[in-house]
Amino acid sequence: MKTQLLQQKIKMGMLAATASFTLGLASLTVQAATSSTDSPTVAQLTQQAEEKAAAKAAAEAKAAAEAKAAAQAALATNLVSEVTVTYTANTYPVGQCTWGAKEVATWAGNNWGNGGDWAASAAAAGFEVGTTPKVGAIMVWTDGGYGHVAVVTDVSSDGRVQVLESNYAGNMTVANYRGWFNPANEGAQISYIYAPADV
Repeated sequence: MKTQLLQQKIKMGMLAATASFTLGLASLTVQAATSSTDSPTVAQLTQQAEEKAAAKAAAEAKAAAEAKAAAQAALATNLVSEVTVTYTANTYPVGQCTWGAKEVATWAGNNWGNGGDWAASAAAAGFEVGTTPKVGAIMVWTDGGYGHVAVVTDVSSDGRVQVLESNYAGNMTVANYRGWFNPANEGAQISYIYAPADV
């Protein structure tokens, strides 16, 4: 009887151990299944990294494009020339308007001709030329004959300007001879050569 009881206890222990092992194995299987669905795979991690890098590259490209557009807008609104200037000695005849303009705006070219030729010569050399006055710009009168040039030193809100010039009213030195004046009242076609950005 003792032997039977002992055998029965052993069977019960073995059954309990088997049941416990089976339950433990089932629990591990469930944990493994849960872990595999919660943790990303290497392929998923690689894809996420590639998407992040692509988004960063797109953002950088967009920022670069916006910076370029802003620079172009600044060029258009600030009226500056995007040229490389080689500074040279003034070779225009002393006392003439071209000499006076080159004395003040040293970035101006030496072979631009008479004052009336300067806007076309400057444009051909890559300078921006327009019709809006700006401090530092060279003002060009193309009224037939030789024309005239001066350098704008001030612009008022109502469009009047002040200039430094030579060969105005017989004055052969560089000075502000006119004070404030309105270019629209000059009776000539007027344009402006805009200084380079680094001036």
